[in-house]
Amino acid sequence: QERNQGMIKYNGKMWEGAVFDLDGTILDSMWIWESVDGRFLANHGLPVEESYLKALTNMNFPQAAAYTKERYAMAESEAAIMEEWYALARGMYEKEIGLKPHAAEYLEYLHRAGVKIAAATSSEPVLFEAALKNNGVYDYFHTFALSSETPHGKDTPEVYCLAAKRLGTEPQRSIVFEDILKGICSARQAGFYTVAVEDKSAAEEMEQIRAEADVYITDYRQMKEIEK
Repeated sequence: QERNQGMIKYNGKMWEGAVFDLDGTILDSMWIWESVDGRFLANHGLPVEESYLKALTNMNFPQAAAYTKERYAMAESEAAIMEEWYALARGMYEKEIGLKPHAAEYLEYLHRAGVKIAAATSSEPVLFEAALKNNGVYDYFHTFALSSETPHGKDTPEVYCLAAKRLGTEPQRSIVFEDILKGICSARQAGFYTVAVEDKSAAEEMEQIRAEADVYITDYRQMKEIEK
């Protein structure tokens, strides 16, 4: 790595922006939703069923709430179901979630190098802000871009481009850090240099992720090993 006036050098090129996904990439948090589901079902005297957990995997909150209400014939409204989920999740984000290995040191490294840092996330501020602050890294981020601010989420590069725009950088001069396949593919489509961060929640797609990403890491210390 080589620093130069607010940039960092990887793979023979200078980069001025770093865009991070949060859940599974900076925050070690992908376990949380299965835990939320388990606690929610227990609160309502319902069993935890693997088929239910699997069905929720690719649903957004409103879809998941509608599915849950119908599957279990619940009297609660979909809004009430979502609010209970958020309440459970908020408590865990505030107190139980840590960071991926050496993420804090790497964010500090980029910050000291003057690299502009953004988050591009499918999460919501009411959740991730507490976790970032609790782990002492919130102030490293210059800006945040939410998937909910874009029409298509991470199925397209829109949220990453929004993050880069807010940083005042171009995709071709920025790095995206992600743990999911569709995020890596979308970011590369827009011209970002992509770093895949290993998370066990994406184990089934690991080989595809390795093939699509420019770099694959299991620990942020490995960024020091990348070609200068």
